[in-house]
Amino acid sequence: MNFLFPSFLFATLLVAIPIIIHFFNFQRAKQVYFTNIEFLKEIKAVSRSKNRLKNILVLIMRCLFIIFLVFAFAQPFLPNENANQIQNSNYVSIYLDNSFSMQNEQGNRNLLDLGIKYSEQITNVFPKNTLFQLLSNGFEGNNNFFFEPSKIKDNLAKLEHSANGRELQNVWKKQTDAFAKNTSEKRNQIFWISDFQKNTVGSLDFLKLDSNNLIYLVPIIGDQVSNLYVDSLWLENPFVKENENNAVFVKINHTGKEAVEEKLVKLFIEDKQVSSSTVSLTPNSSQTLKLNFVVESAGAKACKIQIDDQPVIFDNDYFFSLKVAPPIKITHLTAENTDFIPNVYGNEPFFVLQKFNISAVDYSVLQNSDLVVLQGISEIDNALQEALRAFLRKGKTLIVFPSNNISVKSYSELLNISLSQIAENQTDAMALNVPETQNPFFEGIFDKTSSAISMPKAKPQLSWSSAAFNILTFRNNQPFLSKFYSPLNQNSQIYMFASTLNPTYSEFAKHALFVPVMYKLALSSQAQAENLAYSFSENLAEVSIDSVNKNDLFKLIKIGEGQNNEFIPIQRMNEQKLTLDIPKIGLSAGNYKIVKKENNQIVGLIALNYNKSESLFESYDAETLRTLIGKQKNIQIFETLDANNFANEFQEKNIAKNLWREMLILALLALLTEILLLRFWKNT
Repeated sequence: MNFLFPSFLFATLLVAIPIIIHFFNFQRAKQVYFTNIEFLKEIKAVSRSKNRLKNILVLIMRCLFIIFLVFAFAQPFLPNENANQIQNSNYVSIYLDNSFSMQNEQGNRNLLDLGIKYSEQITNVFPKNTLFQLLSNGFEGNNNFFFEPSKIKDNLAKLEHSANGRELQNVWKKQTDAFAKNTSEKRNQIFWISDFQKNTVGSLDFLKLDSNNLIYLVPIIGDQVSNLYVDSLWLENPFVKENENNAVFVKINHTGKEAVEEKLVKLFIEDKQVSSSTVSLTPNSSQTLKLNFVVESAGAKACKIQIDDQPVIFDNDYFFSLKVAPPIKITHLTAENTDFIPNVYGNEPFFVLQKFNISAVDYSVLQNSDLVVLQGISEIDNALQEALRAFLRKGKTLIVFPSNNISVKSYSELLNISLSQIAENQTDAMALNVPETQNPFFEGIFDKTSSAISMPKAKPQLSWSSAAFNILTFRNNQPFLSKFYSPLNQNSQIYMFASTLNPTYSEFAKHALFVPVMYKLALSSQAQAENLAYSFSENLAEVSIDSVNKNDLFKLIKIGEGQNNEFIPIQRMNEQKLTLDIPKIGLSAGNYKIVKKENNQIVGLIALNYNKSESLFESYDAETLRTLIGKQKNIQIFETLDANNFANEFQEKNIAKNLWREMLILALLALLTEILLLRFWKNT
């Protein structure tokens, strides 16, 4: 046992005071006369013996009280085997997890605030000349350097929650690399302060740690593990039109051990609440809500789903964008004298139709169209092939009705589809199969179907072996209408019909099925192919942009924060498709305007959200950490910590076991024993 202030031990000489008092009684004895003292001789001998024992015990207690009290002031301690290494440490690395899961609470205290408290105490444990590395999830440039304690405390005061989560293997590499650049010492001090969330720290089975550095794990586990968050959402009708009823379906997940009741969920479009509902969930369950909405104008709309959920709030808002479709521009190229296509699209103001005879085509119109319909064209010449290839490269939609004397070669070259012509005498007209209601194409067209439905008949002119999927088929199961994707652009859709629209060969154009099918094909050309939202965990985002040049540069500006918060991501333009590298740091969740840097013109919207894995709070507790990685001698795991006494616990476990409290308790026990002896042991 050693003493922090050994000079106080001289005060143990004070034990001489009670000893002197015991051996020298300065009070003169008083003489009492009895008529006969023979009767008292035996009693006197016994009483003197008992009083002597009591006095000796009182003397011992008084001496022990003084000795233990002096020891308490001298502060005795038992040194630890790690003490020399810690006292000689020049570099210490602290990793403080500041991910969003650290918004959880322990005893009404934010987990990140507790982590900051622990980190501040660590800087007070080591010698004043020690330099510290403060590593957070951002992995910023200054995380690579070591600073004096005052600088670390300043950085801790500025630390905020981060959208990034870090695997412990990457944290370990970052810390050991920093040591390698600053010191040749092989045994250094490393702290990990985290909630050790399973989704972010990575697999501990493959965590490789050396046996040289001293590693201290400080798990901070939250009391509240219940959380609501948006798992996914989708539109009832992906084709969003002005002043038309639509709905968004929202799947909400609940992680927690207790049920939640009547939590409010709101839908905002352009900062205006347009719909709301409530959700009640049992533990670890999910529920899908339907929120209705109507948009009153065209263009891109910044939207969000908001959940009323506490105390974890980072995932209460889920951002997404709606692209309200403008009128669909349709170009109709035909060699037949029929009005089937104009009659379908010409009476609907939402469709802008231009019709050209194949002998007088304005090719420039094709490039500004959303949909091109080829009807009854026998052969596609080179000029038209080039124009249609440029059209398909932009990710547009093409509908083909063949002629009864089609040139298979020209179509196969354009569409890259293996087509076969069916001779007129090889087959008769046959009816189509009843549409399958499970086919997504017919969603919203049929509530239910019956085999008794009268279907149109048609005589096929073309056949093919494979397609992306078949929409309508003949009774012999050969395709009548199939969907293909163009190799020129995987977003380009090609809808191929096996029969012409000529009434001599097909009843389809005069059947009730014709109009809804053609509407559906047109709407598919403008359906929201872009993602409603993106996550920071994804790498790329794609946005369609009109009227841009290949060399244009775009920046992101968060809605509501103005020009002061803008970001220029890595980007690429391909035709009218802008591909952005989603930044991993520097941005927060929200709706962002895509702005042309040259003239600040807004050309689109994109919604970015935090990774859903941060919303799952299941963590490794101290016992599990001890089982998986805590068996090495150089790894210590702290648990059930008092936020105000972490430094003391660390010191006692690694530097020295302080005994002054024990000494003070023993001194009080000695004093109490003396009082009890004097109070209850009566002199005789």
